[in-house]
Amino acid sequence: MRQLDKQREKSKQTDGTPVALYNMFIDRVRDQLHVVLCMSPIGDAFRNRLRKFPSLVNCCTIDWFQSWPDDALEVVARRFLEDVELRDDERLGCVSMCKSFHQSTRQLSEKFRINLGRYNYVTPTSYLELISTFKTLLEKRRNEVMKLKRRYEVGLEKLEAAASSVSSMQAELEALQPQLQKASVEVEELMGVIEKDSIEVAKTEKIVKADEAVANEQASAAEAIKKECDYDLSKA
Repeated sequence: MRQLDKQREKSKQTDGTPVALYNMFIDRVRDQLHVVLCMSPIGDAFRNRLRKFPSLVNCCTIDWFQSWPDDALEVVARRFLEDVELRDDERLGCVSMCKSFHQSTRQLSEKFRINLGRYNYVTPTSYLELISTFKTLLEKRRNEVMKLKRRYEVGLEKLEAAASSVSSMQAELEALQPQLQKASVEVEELMGVIEKDSIEVAKTEKIVKADEAVANEQASAAEAIKKECDYDLSKA
C-alpha cells in the first residue's frame, strides 16, 4: 500500500502511517470491489434473505432480469442439446418442444397471477432445469430400450441356435433312416426265426415231458423191485 500511495498525486498522498494506509486500503476496496449476488425469486429463501439482511435492498443496485426472448431460448436449447446424439430434425423438434413448454408455462403462470393473485416464477433456471430433466429422461429411456434390445437379440440368438441344432439332428436322423429301416427288417426276420424256433422248442418240450413221464414210471417200477429185493434179502 505504501508503494501505491507514493504513486499517487502528492495532494492525495497520506502521511505514511499504518492508520492512514489502512484507511487508504478501505477506500480503495470500497471504490473498486464489486460483489455480484445472483438470487432466484422462487420460494421463500429470497424473501427470508431480504428480511434478515435489509442491506441487500438499501445498499445494493438491483437488476431484475426479464424473461428470455425466443431467440435466446432457442440458442440455449441448441447449446445444451448439442452433446446429445440426435438427428438434425429430431434436435430441431426437441428445441421447439422445450421452447413450447417454457413459454406455455410462463403464460399459464401469468393467468394464475391474474386470476388468483399469486406468483409462480418461471425463470431461466427453470428452463435450464427443463432441458437437464429432458436429457436425463432421454438417457434413461434409451438405456431401457437398449436393455430390451439386447434381451431380444439374445433371445433371437438362442432361437437361432436351437433351430440350427434341430436342423442338424433332423439331418442326422434322415441320414440314419436307411440304417433304421434295415435294422427294422433284420429285427422282423429275427422275430420270424425266433417264432419258428419257439414252435420247434415247444414240440421238443412235449417230447421231453413224455420221455420224462416214461422215465419216472420206469424209475418207480425199479424202486418197487429194489424194495422187494431188499425185503427178500433181509428175510433170507
